[in-house]
Amino acid sequence: MKWLLYVLLVVALCALTTSPLPTQAAEPVKLVMWWWGEQEAPGAQKWLDETIQLYQEKHPNVTIEAVLQSTDSLIPSFQSAMAAQEGPDIQYFWGGVWTLEFVWGGGVAPIDDLIPAEELAHYINNFERTFDGKIWGVPWYLSGNPFVYNPSLFEKAGLDPKKPLETWEELIAACGKLRAVNVIPISGGLKDGWFGGWLYSILGRQPHDSEKDIMAAVIGKAKFTDPKHVEWWKRLAELRDAGCWNEDINSLDYQQGMDRFVQGQAAMIFGNDTFLKGWADTMGSWDNIGVMLVPKYAEGKMANQYIVTAQGLGITAWSRHKQEAADFLMFMHTQDRLNAWFKYTGVLPADDRLDVSLIEQPQLQQIYQWATTIPGPNLENFIPTMMDEQANFAGTQLLFAGEKTPEELAQMTQDVIEKWASQNPEALENFTRWAQ
Repeated sequence: MKWLLYVLLVVALCALTTSPLPTQAAEPVKLVMWWWGEQEAPGAQKWLDETIQLYQEKHPNVTIEAVLQSTDSLIPSFQSAMAAQEGPDIQYFWGGVWTLEFVWGGGVAPIDDLIPAEELAHYINNFERTFDGKIWGVPWYLSGNPFVYNPSLFEKAGLDPKKPLETWEELIAACGKLRAVNVIPISGGLKDGWFGGWLYSILGRQPHDSEKDIMAAVIGKAKFTDPKHVEWWKRLAELRDAGCWNEDINSLDYQQGMDRFVQGQAAMIFGNDTFLKGWADTMGSWDNIGVMLVPKYAEGKMANQYIVTAQGLGITAWSRHKQEAADFLMFMHTQDRLNAWFKYTGVLPADDRLDVSLIEQPQLQQIYQWATTIPGPNLENFIPTMMDEQANFAGTQLLFAGEKTPEELAQMTQDVIEKWASQNPEALENFTRWAQ
């Protein structure tokens, strides 16, 4: 009897060790993502919806809620979330200071420990999100600033559409020829301010060698009244005085200024390459769009570069699911998703694994070459947002209204940066560390 009981015990133990135990379902996870981008990369919404669906099919325990933000609400909404330390798990950020100011405020988690270094190495433009040796976000897609022109309007004015303008003198002369045939040379809209920041980044860079030159003035090692920093205001005034702009530039907002070009009323625009596919569709053909680098007025190293930043995403400091959030961000960078992004939007992803054979339009091939061989920083990303809003936004409006001279605007910029420094000593300290 004892022998039989022993055999039965052994059989039972074997059954326990060889039969699989019931697997416990993975804990449900909900990720909330606040994002922006459909506004400048039409097709992003469709791509993101599909990407979330595919990810959730692979990870049935994960639910992702994506909330599209408006341009005006993107920053204030996250400022409120950061103050409360609650809100999204994943947040959309523009690059540079537009990310790091939230890092300094305690709203963003570093991603170095969440995403392997070999994966991060494929991402383009990590430097804009690097501070104190850590990376504070993931670049999503590239956003660059070509000088865009309408070849048919160039021909109408006797300009060669196959010969892009290269010098400042050529640009001024082209404005005169276009005005002579009743074509607006360059269109823009300053009413809501944003385009003033663009103009600073596009024109203010040319006398300088790197963003560090600009940051030196921010932290007090130089002044915005120094000749190299005054020069861009003078050049913008030259374009105004030469009749290069639509006369109602101060009455139009950013989008309305863009519309003038798309409607065929203006020959040139300081554009954004994320808009090009949509513009070509609206204008009927890629033949109606040409791209060139901004004509040069100075010899700084940045005058020879193509302005490009990366719009990105970060993981919030309060998220309870940081690793799951990082896993989704990596899924967005798989090659299938990178290729699908380009197909849906015509915008270059910030990753070197894109299948470049998908880039068929010569204009976008040129953009890709510039973005990968002569990239240069967007200066708006390396100055305090207060300087952008109170000096660049407001200053360009005052210039076109004829209310201040270039020298007065340079002094206004210096006054704003000194006010910022006195009111924000911690931000100044962080900026100084960043500028090293």
